Amino acid sequence: MKSSQLFKSAVPNKLELTATHSGDGTATAFLYGDVIEVNCVDVGSSETVTVATPFKFEVVDYFMRVTNGQNVTSKTMTLKNGSTAISSALAASTDKGFVRPTTMDSAQATFEGGDDDLVLASSAHGDGDQVHYLKIIVK
Repeated sequence: MKSSQLFKSAVPNKLELTATHSGDGTATAFLYGDVIEVNCVDVGSSETVTVATPFKFEVVDYFMRVTNGQNVTSKTMTLKNGSTAISSALAASTDKGFVRPTTMDSAQATFEGGDDDLVLASSAHGDGDQVHYLKIIVK
């Protein structure tokens, strides 16, 4: 077996999800098995990243990796279902840090297919970059 074939068989299928950034930055989202990865670049003051939800699922775990927090003094990011918070605010100011929420509201963690209301919302403050990881169960 060629190494490229071996790699393809070892890596879970990847499904691109539509991610929309409300500001001047960029966002991409992919589903890898049972994990949604959302890469957010230049998330500014009070901006959001909205991810399409093409099927029904529940978020059962969530964490964030800060990839650029050097220009951010006290920014936070919150996982939301529409306008309702699911997670506590995660500090996005520690450059190259990993952050987990202190609380998650399981009553708000189920997303209906086609609602497209998975939102990552920033607080006020400077631009920053993060990668968000959401462990899901398909319903």
